Amino acid sequence: MDRAREKIQGPKMSMNERQIKSQMKVGAGLALFGLVCPFFWLSLFSGSSSTETWVYGAHSCIFIAIGLVFLGKGWYDLDRMRVTMGIQKSEQ
Repeated sequence: MDRAREKIQGPKMSMNERQIKSQMKVGAGLALFGLVCPFFWLSLFSGSSSTETWVYGAHSCIFIAIGLVFLGKGWYDLDRMRVTMGIQKSEQ
């Protein structure tokens, strides 16, 4: 019975693993927002001044960089946690 439930719900995660994955989702969201920032793309395609476009582009790059830092840190923390717990790649 528990095996069938695990197939449906997936393996149980620790609270720490949930927090790390939540951090990774926030990072991915920030990076995606920086990539599809409407202010930058509107400025680029509408032919606004180059200074304005550069400012929006710099802000987009900052969002992308912060998001990638969050994502990378989460990925590293998750890997370190799994190594210390002794979880093999095939068990994930």
